[in-house]
Amino acid sequence: MMTVMSESEDDLNAEEDSSLIQGANSREGNNDKISGKAWGRVKNIVTRSQKYPKSVFFILGTEFCERFSYYGMRAVLILYLTNWLGFSEDVGTAIFHSFVMLCYFSPIIGAILADGYIGRYKTILYVSLLYAAGNLVMAITAVPPPEWYGPALGLILIGLGTGGIKPNVSSFGADQFRADQEKERYTFFSAFYFAINLGSMLSIILTPILRADVKCYGNECYPLAFGIPAALMVIATIIFVAGGSLYKKMPPSGNLIGRVFKCIWSGFCGRLKNCRSSDTKEHWLYYADSSKFEPEFIKEVQILLKVLFMFVPTPIFWTLSDQQGSRWTLQAEKLNGDLGALGTVKPDQMSAINPLMILVLIPIFEKFIYPWCERCKFLHRPLQRMSAGMILTVISFIMAGVLQMKIEDSLEPPLKEMESGISFYNTLHCEINIKTGDGLNFKIAPYQKSIYTVITAQENYVLNVTSCFPLLSKKVTLKPLEVNRMFVWSKDGKDVMLIKRQDLRSHPLEGKSKLSIFNGGALQNTQIVVVYNSHKGTISNQSGILFPSSEQKGEPFHPIYPGQYNLYWQESHDQNWTKHNSSFSIGQGAVYNLVIARNGTGVGSRTVLSLLTSVEVNTISMAWLIPQYFVVTVGEVLFSITGLAFAYSQAPITMKSVVQAAWLMTSAVGSLVVVVVAQSHFFTSQVLEFMFFAVLLTVATIMFMAMSCCYTYYYTSGHGNGFDDIEELIIEEKNEDIPLKHSNHPKHK
Repeated sequence: MMTVMSESEDDLNAEEDSSLIQGANSREGNNDKISGKAWGRVKNIVTRSQKYPKSVFFILGTEFCERFSYYGMRAVLILYLTNWLGFSEDVGTAIFHSFVMLCYFSPIIGAILADGYIGRYKTILYVSLLYAAGNLVMAITAVPPPEWYGPALGLILIGLGTGGIKPNVSSFGADQFRADQEKERYTFFSAFYFAINLGSMLSIILTPILRADVKCYGNECYPLAFGIPAALMVIATIIFVAGGSLYKKMPPSGNLIGRVFKCIWSGFCGRLKNCRSSDTKEHWLYYADSSKFEPEFIKEVQILLKVLFMFVPTPIFWTLSDQQGSRWTLQAEKLNGDLGALGTVKPDQMSAINPLMILVLIPIFEKFIYPWCERCKFLHRPLQRMSAGMILTVISFIMAGVLQMKIEDSLEPPLKEMESGISFYNTLHCEINIKTGDGLNFKIAPYQKSIYTVITAQENYVLNVTSCFPLLSKKVTLKPLEVNRMFVWSKDGKDVMLIKRQDLRSHPLEGKSKLSIFNGGALQNTQIVVVYNSHKGTISNQSGILFPSSEQKGEPFHPIYPGQYNLYWQESHDQNWTKHNSSFSIGQGAVYNLVIARNGTGVGSRTVLSLLTSVEVNTISMAWLIPQYFVVTVGEVLFSITGLAFAYSQAPITMKSVVQAAWLMTSAVGSLVVVVVAQSHFFTSQVLEFMFFAVLLTVATIMFMAMSCCYTYYYTSGHGNGFDDIEELIIEEKNEDIPLKHSNHPKHK
């Protein structure tokens, strides 16, 4: 599936209230364990309906703009790193996942800052300013020439900014509701989730269009592709500040995360000090300093550790899932995005499938699949569903590996150490015959090319060219590991000439092709422009791809997007542009040579265009990515949403923020694994790397399933904010099913 999407669960600190109410409702058969008075209060809270606070709409608007900004920037990031800044695919992948790792590690800082020091409102405001500054740095430093210092600073600022927002904004939204507005709070999270997915989906579709279809400084417009997300982040900050007078601002409640760590450290040290003591305690945590940590708090930390232990294998899930924005986008670059009537899809737009599928799949799972699972007692427990999600993610990477195998099979094998590659191009109006010193013979029709041939590299390689012109004999040097094109042409229509140009033998990336022009003397001292045939208005040298007279002898190659094109030429700046009477079509991922020649030597000869393909178009459709995106998205629904709901339902009421921080950390650790693998260069083939990750997650899944068999479920019920409407209970159950009625909560990503 696609990295893009759903960060919803990231933003879910305050959802404990609604998830607990849902958990209580799902256990009606066990309500004898709750006093009648408390149960009546629970039902009372759920059935009350109150008006939405106006401040909530400012928060929803802020979240929509912030997610648009984040996913819009992230959608084009891997291509920016590899194609603009010039990093290799491995280094670009490592940088991408280092950024993702920062985004999911920094929420701990944001949570500590908000809970322990300045409160959620000020934390969100301050980090939003930091966030917007990072986006502006990315946009400004995308202006040529390419350099990495500015983008590095921008990514650090964005990573710290989004990390500060993640654990606070949804909780801040939940703070706006009164204690008797549980139903409204629950629907708020649905609206919050919708805003996240809508913002991410729209941005993933729009920013690649701005990158590719708008030209800045003669190149792809990364300044605009990063500038729009920057503008949206500025707008998000303005919207958030505009609602300032309406917000209910809770004071800092204390650094709970820090206190949990202190309790764990105190218990660990106490256990070491009493390792030889005969006075044993129920758990090593109870060796913590009793003057600082009350027994109830230690018990909650003990239960928390039991939940966090189940997180140990889960980072590997995110190791695979988060590669939708890196390795899978790079894989999409090598495929053909022409989907016929549906148009042409850019590689970095493929990840938009993720939020789209999420929005479709959630109601399907909620209304049909989960109820069926409950009736059939199949995948009806949280850990079972999470295991199924991990298995599906393994399958998706096996599918990605098989697809990558097909891609690599379609590629031209690389030259060996002492080999050289050569192709011959005939720009003459008559057939030519080329005989080489090593006995090869090439017969080439007018305006055509020979097949690509691999020969032994050597100096003084003899070529004898026979044509309608006098015999040409020439010696050329063919260097090892070098590929060349040999153009046969006549400048004056009397003598034949041969010119050598370097060739390209790899598929262009970013959904583009490459085009060079060889003017075989048909047009003298002209500048040429290649223009989309849909172009309206006056032609100028800014209307398309300009080839001045100095660039009409087979080099350089210019990047060009797929489409139908016309050719115009101009002999001098004060003359009108002349259009050739035939157009030509460009596919995706190919290398083209456009030969401009004359069909004779007489006065009445005409200009001829011949488009010759050096590297064929990508033959594998980008549509083949859809199955693996679907499988990984289903896996994400089962794992991510269920996992967060499981963690919230199992953790003590006062530990919800700690659970969220730990859940985000699993993604950070998962990205760290990708960085290590990408930078270690263990694998020479991307197929092997995909299969390695599949095996790695298989091992983690087996471990997780074994741990699940030994897990004891806990029911938690209560309110962590001091209200006495609901009693807090921690009820240990080994065999009780825990259906996730609230599984449409925002999810991780």
